[in-house]
Amino acid sequence: MQGAREECRNWTGRVDDRAVGARPYQRVTLAVRPGQSRLGERILLMKTDGWEPRIQAADATAYDRFTIAIGELDLGKQFMAILSYDGRFPQPWKRVDVDREIIAIHHIEGPEPVPVALTNEGDVYTLTEAGTDWSKIPGAGLLSEDATGLGLLNDLALHGDIQFVAGNARQLYRRIGLGAWETLSTDATAPDGYRPEDFMRLLALADGSLLIVSDQQPRAPNYDFLDDPRYSADMSVEEIGALMDRQNAEAAGGPPIKRLCHYTDANFRQIELPQEAHILDMFLDPAGQVWLFGYDGLLMRGTPEDGFQRLGFHGDMQTLLSATMFRNEMIFASDYTLHRFDGHRLTSLKPKLNDPFLNRNTPTPLRIQTVGDVMFYFDYKHGVCRWDGKTWDWIDIPPALLERDFKGLPTP
Repeated sequence: MQGAREECRNWTGRVDDRAVGARPYQRVTLAVRPGQSRLGERILLMKTDGWEPRIQAADATAYDRFTIAIGELDLGKQFMAILSYDGRFPQPWKRVDVDREIIAIHHIEGPEPVPVALTNEGDVYTLTEAGTDWSKIPGAGLLSEDATGLGLLNDLALHGDIQFVAGNARQLYRRIGLGAWETLSTDATAPDGYRPEDFMRLLALADGSLLIVSDQQPRAPNYDFLDDPRYSADMSVEEIGALMDRQNAEAAGGPPIKRLCHYTDANFRQIELPQEAHILDMFLDPAGQVWLFGYDGLLMRGTPEDGFQRLGFHGDMQTLLSATMFRNEMIFASDYTLHRFDGHRLTSLKPKLNDPFLNRNTPTPLRIQTVGDVMFYFDYKHGVCRWDGKTWDWIDIPPALLERDFKGLPTP
């Protein structure tokens, strides 16, 4: 396979060095009930055999079904494990190992939703019951053998069985089902003083069009501060640092440019937003309203056709990372906790997360997601939890699944 050697492990721990998906998974029985919670004994995402995995991507499809990718962000040793949980089985776990960095996971809709995992290099893993299908987006990535210099990928969005992928240098790709990947856009050009525009976040709307958050950074100069006539040998470290900052500001083309555009029928239309609006993600609610949120308490709501209005209290300055609507109430995850939004301001979500281990450590929310009548909470460091509006139910992850060298799950 291009760019990396992929490994697929069955549940006895043997490594299959053939192509991913060459053999279906085997199931064994594990002496832990699905959903069993042992808060005082829970071992979640802790360092094992020198490996300290974190949840990097997650998606749920039902009360008892979700998929996560765990691993360390180490460019020198790219490796992640994709864990699928299906509580309908006595042994609910599956694991697939890949020598890549997973950045997004979603599920193709259907009677049995199918997980799709995207790497920043353009590898796409589709986890079917028959095995794991691998495909590569041609030309995408930075280290891949077929990379053309466009750069890394940043996000994945699904509309039915249509998958959209966005990345640096205005990369935008589409695939229907398990068909071939189609290039919708690439552009590595840039105005003087700037780098190419990067597509950072995607949101698929009900009509199949896309909202795209982009970022264009000024191009920083590469030269020695010693060549600046303002430099003198008796400058302090702080003065040299200030000089370098002035050099960068003078040479750059201008401030970073943040954009939001609507993509439909091969056309990009920019939507006007305040320049200071730094969007980190988007959420489409059941009524068709789009929520934009991000740094410095940014919170906006609207549609591509009617525009977006800023909401919230001016004193709310949290960094908002994820959002969901749970029982007609908007819930937001900041970089340290969960919040309710009453239409005017953010307040702490209660009851708070009830895990003794978590209470001794600051929560690190990755994603929140409503599925049916529960809300899933995925924590970057601490694991997976469900909330029914009253109580929190943590999902135990067997320690064997958190080891880098996975040898299989124990039998009873």
